Amino acid sequence: MAKQIYNYELFTNKKDELAKIRKKAARNRRIKILLLALILAGTAIVAYILFNSKCNYYTYKDKVDTEDSGDVSYENFDEGYLKYSSNGIEYQKQFGRAEWNIALSYEHPFLAKSDSYAVLGDKGENTLILLNKNGKVREFTLNYPLLQATVSEQGIIQMILEGSDSNYVQVYGKNGKLIADMRSSIEEKGYPITAAISPNGTQLAVSYYSINGNTSKTSIAFYDLSRQLQSDSIPLKGGFDYTNTIIPKVSFMDDNTVAAFGSKVTYFYNIEDSPNEKKKLEFDQQIQSVFENEDYVGYIINNSANPEKGKYILQVYNKKGARKLNHIVDMNYDSISMWGKEIIAVRGNECTIFNIKGNILFQGELEGDSIETIVPAKGWRTYHVVFRDKIVKMQLQFWKNGK
Repeated sequence: MAKQIYNYELFTNKKDELAKIRKKAARNRRIKILLLALILAGTAIVAYILFNSKCNYYTYKDKVDTEDSGDVSYENFDEGYLKYSSNGIEYQKQFGRAEWNIALSYEHPFLAKSDSYAVLGDKGENTLILLNKNGKVREFTLNYPLLQATVSEQGIIQMILEGSDSNYVQVYGKNGKLIADMRSSIEEKGYPITAAISPNGTQLAVSYYSINGNTSKTSIAFYDLSRQLQSDSIPLKGGFDYTNTIIPKVSFMDDNTVAAFGSKVTYFYNIEDSPNEKKKLEFDQQIQSVFENEDYVGYIINNSANPEKGKYILQVYNKKGARKLNHIVDMNYDSISMWGKEIIAVRGNECTIFNIKGNILFQGELEGDSIETIVPAKGWRTYHVVFRDKIVKMQLQFWKNGK
């Protein structure tokens, strides 16, 4: 049998060549990884600068002339906006272009909404309308004057009515069927002064106010709408009492998280099973105003104790009660709202736009006849601005005329 002869020199050369190839490939991989990391880091830095830096200029486009009176209000709704006033309400998919409108004559119109339904009521009167994006769903004629109402994403309506010697908390389905009718007076558990229904329509929160001699009390009660005992009552899940405190506003942050707002305090509750108070926020100064969305609660707090540092303190908390922003604000304002992670404050023709980190994205006076509202639009730092005389799409810019 012939012996097999190997060329060791050729074998060694190929081995060395393969090692060089592998070393070069590894070096190229490291270079690519480093370049990718630098690109990602650079992108993050640019994005941070873009989203946190202040714009000093703006341009208008898509202008629509209007002749609105001073009592016109706008709210984002479904795929568009609701425009309402004492004369009626209309739905616009695009600002200035009505899909439908309903003529009304309301003295004191107020709107409450969920993602899919809205209610328009006349405070102190006996009428309320349930709406969706297609128009009127149902109109209610009430037995007593209307004080307040909220609506769930299924069109279930909670309302508070003012009787002669008692107030009533009533709940209706979108078909007009009465689900619950609870009467209460100051001598009993107290007057229901505010209430809210959960987004899924299964839970109800009510704030009752009562007086006993020289002592007053607020009771926050939670009800289970998914289990109706009889035609005029619903099961009580639990509640909390607070002495010498008024809670004029309760709000569902989600189906199981409720916030109750007082003049210097806010309580956060988890009511998924047995209600429990999971967080209490106390403030040294008076709360001037509260604004909220599905993720955050914001406060403008009077800073009269330290006015030399600024007129107000702007604070934002998440729905767990954890503070995300504490910022001094030295400005007056007529209205303030929160959209996503942006806060928009308006006074006359002036507006200030903050982000959740407290950075001012824009501050200045806009050209137009008194700002009614500012709503974010599609696009980077783009907004719909509603004036009394026109509606414009505003694009913020770092440089004048885009240069």
